[in-house]
Amino acid sequence: MNVAYPKSGYTTPDQTLDGFIQLVQAGFENPEGRRGTVRVVVDGYPHLGFRARFFDDLRVDRPQEYYEADTEIRFSLSTLELIFREFEVVDWRSPEVIGSTELKGDQSLAFLLAFSCLRPSDWTRERFAKVARKHKQKGYRDGVVIQRLETPSQYQLLEAMEESLPIIITGLEPTPPCDDWSLDRLEQEYGEAVVFMRSASDHVTMKRFVAELRNSGEGQVKGGSSLEFKSYTEGSRLPDEMAGNFGTMYFENEDFVPPQLWFGAVATDVPATPLHRDPLTGFLFQVIGRKRLDLYSADQAELLYPYKSYNTYQKCWFQPDKPDFDKYPEAKAATCTSVELHPGELLIQPAGWFHQVYALDSPTMSVSYFWRY
Repeated sequence: MNVAYPKSGYTTPDQTLDGFIQLVQAGFENPEGRRGTVRVVVDGYPHLGFRARFFDDLRVDRPQEYYEADTEIRFSLSTLELIFREFEVVDWRSPEVIGSTELKGDQSLAFLLAFSCLRPSDWTRERFAKVARKHKQKGYRDGVVIQRLETPSQYQLLEAMEESLPIIITGLEPTPPCDDWSLDRLEQEYGEAVVFMRSASDHVTMKRFVAELRNSGEGQVKGGSSLEFKSYTEGSRLPDEMAGNFGTMYFENEDFVPPQLWFGAVATDVPATPLHRDPLTGFLFQVIGRKRLDLYSADQAELLYPYKSYNTYQKCWFQPDKPDFDKYPEAKAATCTSVELHPGELLIQPAGWFHQVYALDSPTMSVSYFWRY
């Protein structure tokens, strides 16, 4: 059942905060057994703040005295209203949210709290269910062959998308070619473009971002979690200044939601993007370095332990790169199809396919577009 609250019933700041807490508590799950305390602060409304303590359930209260917290999240009231009002579509990476939010401490606790307030639209739920039925009917769980097609027609793309089959397009000739792109050129052409917002006070330009990459040894990162290394845009919105060189190559710009930039330094031995699925067909254009995608058909959802709280994309608790079959025993039966994406190639991934992404080279750069239909 889709969870929604009548807007007319939540018109005051106190009502909005209460509704937000209801969303978070109803959507909370903690199979990894995370423990910690999060302090939530609403600027200008000190009485609206609350404490969230992570156990097997989520316990929320409003202590009057000072308390220690592992994480602090500071929202403006307008941001909180946006999250509560648009929980079916809000993206925590968007400038409207991250650009007005201050975060201190353990980010993993903040993300767990943030995802708990999300809910899918009825359209998204039905889209996933429809794709799962198709994948089961066609036997995609047993594995598929991902074709490389050289400059196919738009009709061929639509055929593959109708069959819900991923394909890779080769032979593209972007202007300028991918071989011409480097850190130097990106810095020269887009030095003042804001490529990433880490918080309300930290807007990172291309010039600063490239400097960070160089300080990290041109992005040669190994070990640990790629999420802990901050020089990666993780799907932030592609700056408008870059759209001319990295625009869509099929269909019209209006057919896609705003593009995302995946650029920076990531560890090559852990996923740059963890296992998840999207309700829209994705177009992923590789610009710098290679990537590997591990794909799982939509009819394997019960094997991959997807989050119950999500909206525009659904993450999974099971992590194939470090499988814990004691916690997630059904995942032993999951089957994976892997594919490697090279600079100048375009992957079209129909809606509903679970996937995780490795950067085989660092630094890396990709641009993704989601087809609206």
